[in-house]
Amino acid sequence: MSDLARVAPPAPRPPDVAEPEVVLHGELVDPPAAPAAGPGARRLDLDRWLSTHRPRADADLDLLRELAADVARYAEASRAPDTIRKYDTGWATFGGWCNEFGFPLGPPTPVEVVALYLGQMGRDGLAVSTIDGRLAAIRDRHIEAGLLPPTDDPRLRRIRDGLRRVHGRPVDEKSPVRLPLLADMLATLPTVLPAQPTLGERRTHLAALRDYCLLTLGFAAGLRREELAGMPVDHLELVPEGLRLLVAKSKADPTGRGRRIDIPYAPDEVAWLCPVRATLVWLDTTGRRSHLHRSGRRRTGEIPLLSGLTPGARIRATALTDRHVARVVKATAHAAGQPPEVVDALAGHSLRAGLATAADEAGVPQPAIARVLGHNAGTTGRYIRRAFDGQVQRAVYDLAATLVASPTVPAWALR
Repeated sequence: MSDLARVAPPAPRPPDVAEPEVVLHGELVDPPAAPAAGPGARRLDLDRWLSTHRPRADADLDLLRELAADVARYAEASRAPDTIRKYDTGWATFGGWCNEFGFPLGPPTPVEVVALYLGQMGRDGLAVSTIDGRLAAIRDRHIEAGLLPPTDDPRLRRIRDGLRRVHGRPVDEKSPVRLPLLADMLATLPTVLPAQPTLGERRTHLAALRDYCLLTLGFAAGLRREELAGMPVDHLELVPEGLRLLVAKSKADPTGRGRRIDIPYAPDEVAWLCPVRATLVWLDTTGRRSHLHRSGRRRTGEIPLLSGLTPGARIRATALTDRHVARVVKATAHAAGQPPEVVDALAGHSLRAGLATAADEAGVPQPAIARVLGHNAGTTGRYIRRAFDGQVQRAVYDLAATLVASPTVPAWALR
C-alpha cells in the first residue's frame, strides 16, 4: 500500500465553526445579477439593478433613469479619452497574447497568466513605462467588471519590481526647442500676404499665422500639447500687460481646478518672440477676437483658438489635434535647415521643455517655473490674489535679446 493510501482523511470541521471567507484575486467583489459582459462591462449596472429593485408605486421612474444615465456619464468621465484608448489598446494586445497560448483572458484573469505575460514583455525588451501601461489596462478591465485586479497581487508586484531592476533604462526625453532654434523656426513662416494672393498663397499665409501663434504661445506658456491644441479663445483674456490664459483642465489637474498663466508683451527688441502680438494677429485675421474673455461673460469653450484650414482657405470650426503641434514643431525645424537627427529628437513637448530650459538658464527660481508649468499642487495659491506675473517670460525675453542676433521680425509684431 502506498504512503498516500495510508494517510487518514482530515477530521470533519465541527458544524458550529464557520468556514473562513477567502477572497482570491479575480474573485467577484460584488457579484452582479448576471455575469459581466467582458471588456468594457461596468461595475455598477444601474439599469439592471433598477429592473430588479422596484421603487414604490408613485416614484418618478423617469428621474431614476436619468440619474442612472448621469452616473454612467460620470463613470465615463473619470478617465481621459486618451487614457481610455490606451487601455483599450493594452487590453487588446494582452488578449492577442493570451489567445496565442490558449490562456483564459477573463476577466477574471488568473494572476499566473499575468505573471507569464510580464515575463514575455521583459523578454520583448519593452520600456518599463510601456509595461506599466499594459498592466494598468488589465487592472482597469477588472475594476470595471467588479473584480479584484490580479495586478494588485503582492507576488506580481514583486515580479514587476524585479523586472524594473533588470530591464530599467533611462527615459528617452525629447530635446527642448532652444531660443536660437525657435527664432530660426519662426523665420520660415511666410507671414506677409502678397498684394494679389492666389488661393494657395492665402492658405499658406493663414497656416503661417496660425503656426506662429502656436509656436510662440506654446513656448511662452509652457503648455502641454493637448492644452495648447484644445485651448478655447474665451480662455484667453486681454489685459493691459498682455494675455492671461486659463488652463481649465490638464493631465495634472483632471478635476478642473484650473491654473492661470500670465503672458506679457515682449519688448520691441525681441518682438519676433511675442506670443501676445502673434495671438492677436491670428484672432483678428480669423474674426475670432470678439470671443476673448471679458469680465462678466461666461466661458463656454465653444470656439477653439487653433483650427485647421479647408482646401479653400477657410478656417475650420474644430480645434487642432494635439498631434498637429508635434508636426508643426518638426516641420518648421526641418524648414530651418536642421538635420534629421535633430528633427527626430523634437516633439510637441519640446516647446514646454524649451521654456523650462530657457527660464532656468535665465536664473528664474524653480518654484516660479513650476507655477507656470502647473507642477505646483499646493492649496495656498488658491487664496492668493496676485498681480500680473510674467516673471518667467520677461526673463526669457531678456535672455533672447542676448542670444539671438537681429532675427526676422514680422511687421505686425512691431507696436
